Amino acid sequence: MIDFYLLKTLVTFDEYGTLSKAAGHLGVTQPALTRSLKNLEENLGVQLFDRTPNRLYLTDTGKYAVQQAKRLIAANYKFTDKVKLFEQNQSVITIGANVPGPLIVIRSLNLDSIVVQKEQVQQDFEKVLNEEQVTCLLTNKSLETKQITSAFLGSERMAVNLTSENPLSKIDSLRFVDLAGNTFLCPQEIGFWKDIYESQIPDGKFIYQNQSTEYKELLSFSSMPFFTTNLTKLDPNWGKNLPDNRVLKPLMDASANQTFYISFLKRNQNRLKTLIQKVQDQWSTVDF
Repeated sequence: MIDFYLLKTLVTFDEYGTLSKAAGHLGVTQPALTRSLKNLEENLGVQLFDRTPNRLYLTDTGKYAVQQAKRLIAANYKFTDKVKLFEQNQSVITIGANVPGPLIVIRSLNLDSIVVQKEQVQQDFEKVLNEEQVTCLLTNKSLETKQITSAFLGSERMAVNLTSENPLSKIDSLRFVDLAGNTFLCPQEIGFWKDIYESQIPDGKFIYQNQSTEYKELLSFSSMPFFTTNLTKLDPNWGKNLPDNRVLKPLMDASANQTFYISFLKRNQNRLKTLIQKVQDQWSTVDF
């Protein structure tokens, strides 16, 4: 079996081009690196290098060996990461989501042994769960496979907040299309809601903010409409101290009402039973 370190020395030599630079990067002497490369050749039983008095060059076989070594090193790191992630998932519950709303509910519970994934998951839900990148996913899709099941959590309902002077505030039933041509201030990380806004509001303009303090300051000094949901009030950063001089108008589109589920591997069902119940109970208490 080839020593993993020998593969790293080969790849490092290829990256840096000379023995002295490669040795410096690895923190070894040049003679030690030379011996390692020679050992790799002997273990493989092939010639990896053309040697001249002043330089070492990779043969075509050596170049091929570099390519294969890079793949093995990447696979090793992936293996290590997967094992570490599996171990983490046994001691804590790791949660991913495709929009922030469900995570607002999770965070409002202030539970221990919960880790929320920072980056939203927008695709390959089944793969993410089967590879145990997270313990569970909170999305607007119910997943049912041989290994995966889902449970209902609650619904997120979108509304637009308008000044009383805005003619739209007098309309009883508003839809996205009625908001055509307006400019809206929105949080940056809103997942699929961004696609819904931009595809269903004709000629709409959107100013996205990634800082909650600046977002609230801009709202307080402008008459721009903004969106909230029934879950917004649970968010201590984006949901508190919003302007109170607006008229809240729930949107009637089907796409403005999203149902959310928690999806997970069936073998984790018992671990998640208490969490699911707490989220369902908390979710049921929030409304506009």
